[in-house]
Amino acid sequence: MASIDKLLSDRSFSHHFQPIFNLFTWKKAGYEVLLRTEDPSSPEEVFQEARLEGRLYELDTLSIMKAVKYYSYEGYTSTDGLLFFNIYPSTIINNSFYPFIKKLTKDYPSYQLILELSESELINDYTDFNKKLEPIRALGIRVAIDCFGKRYSAMERLVELNPDFLKLDKFLTSGLDLSKEKQFIVEGINNYCNEFGAQLIVKGVEKPNELAIAKYLGVPMAQGYVLAPPELIKKEL
Repeated sequence: MASIDKLLSDRSFSHHFQPIFNLFTWKKAGYEVLLRTEDPSSPEEVFQEARLEGRLYELDTLSIMKAVKYYSYEGYTSTDGLLFFNIYPSTIINNSFYPFIKKLTKDYPSYQLILELSESELINDYTDFNKKLEPIRALGIRVAIDCFGKRYSAMERLVELNPDFLKLDKFLTSGLDLSKEKQFIVEGINNYCNEFGAQLIVKGVEKPNELAIAKYLGVPMAQGYVLAPPELIKKEL
């Protein structure tokens, strides 16, 4: 793996964008932004290395800024959908983050920006975390929980954060068409979202039958290779 110092100083990373589809209209609702590097290291390994070196905040914010500038440079506008950015909770509670994101919204529509909270970092104090989120949400930026159902604190995170979007872990998506248990769980989570103002997204959908069952259960959005792989976006939509 290239050093984090070199990665940040050279900005030697790029982004792919995986479309998220509205299952009611079959149109693109937006994209998840995915960091890519020149070496074979996974994004998770890159971010974990940045955390170990104390540079996670810098990588998180630089990644967001670079992706937004690229998206805008390619000619995309507010009509082209939402942008979901993976972000660590520790980045959000950093005192420098609010000024950073507020400045970013001067040049880019805030209602398109979705902060997708990584499940790999714990939130120790929800009261403090929500206080940090409050002014960010006041800008019009919304919040998603990623990989819901993967870790033991998933239910606590759901109730405490009241997210705008909820992304299911691919464990619940894989084989959804074959598992009555998974269908029951997904339908129940979707009912919860409908009741409390969130939108459910199934991710990692790889088979047509999984997608068909998700739509049958009333899930509003999905992403996965059966719909479209991560791509370098171009204006032709």
